[in-house]
Amino acid sequence: MKRLVLLLVVTALALSACAVPHERGDATVEKTAAREAEVTAVFNRYRTVRNTAIELLDAKPLSIVESGPVLAIDTGSFEVSQRLATTQKQDTASVDVTDVQTPRFTKYPLWFFAVVRDVKAGVNRVQIFERETAVEPWLLVASPETLADTPIPAIRREGGRALTVKPDDGVGMSMSATAAAKAYATSLADAASPEAGKVADDSFIKQMRATAETNAKLDGVTFAQSWGSDPVKYVLRTTDGGALAFVTLLRLDTYEVKDGLTVSWPEGTPQQAFLSSGISSAGKLRYFHQVLMYIPGGSGKPRAIGQYGGVVSADSQ
Repeated sequence: MKRLVLLLVVTALALSACAVPHERGDATVEKTAAREAEVTAVFNRYRTVRNTAIELLDAKPLSIVESGPVLAIDTGSFEVSQRLATTQKQDTASVDVTDVQTPRFTKYPLWFFAVVRDVKAGVNRVQIFERETAVEPWLLVASPETLADTPIPAIRREGGRALTVKPDDGVGMSMSATAAAKAYATSLADAASPEAGKVADDSFIKQMRATAETNAKLDGVTFAQSWGSDPVKYVLRTTDGGALAFVTLLRLDTYEVKDGLTVSWPEGTPQQAFLSSGISSAGKLRYFHQVLMYIPGGSGKPRAIGQYGGVVSADSQ
């Protein structure tokens, strides 16, 4: 008779909140910011599309307002709801956009930064919307969330426009955004690595390590977790000479199970939804985590101040 190994699911502490997208109606590169009416229209459009997807319990409509990892994470969330036969709550709250920043660009793609407050949830959604060409719509491409009381570093402006930082530019900071993303992923993968000492031991890192340590202690199960990072594209200069970077982390959890055992998860969890029969031989769970990373000016260590993530796929043998 097979023994059942029940995996404890550690709920990550909320570094941030959920995400709401908006789109900028400016069609020219010389525009410095979206007007209030345009921002409102973008959010209303996004909310309408998202609520349609929720009503249909189908992520397909989201492809006209989201792209990349955000879409993958949300699609995973909808798949979980479908498999568990649960519903998602529609977004009926008022939109409270507390900040919109538009950098200067000389060519497409264009992108802008915005902070949306969700008072009911107690979080801020820190988002990037991107437009590939003049005829393409604005799409939500990054949406890490922060707790409402987490300070978001002020963005430096010049001539009324937010200043960007090249991902490989580490001037005035302990390292560039690209280097910080790589060091952060390496630190998550190996707490003993030299890179682990170069980034802050923040809440997200502690949560992920705790989950990995719990899974590694399962009797009869060989567990491994690997991390990587996508190329960094969106970086803004902060008023202290540092940077605010949007980093996408790729996480892979693998399990090898001894004969006679089955690894399973509690009912109603995303992992259980993707692997309802558990793992009796070998299996993998893939995650995306979008992290809002702050790299202070000077010698301060990079740290995550917000995140948004989830399971995007799984397979088992």
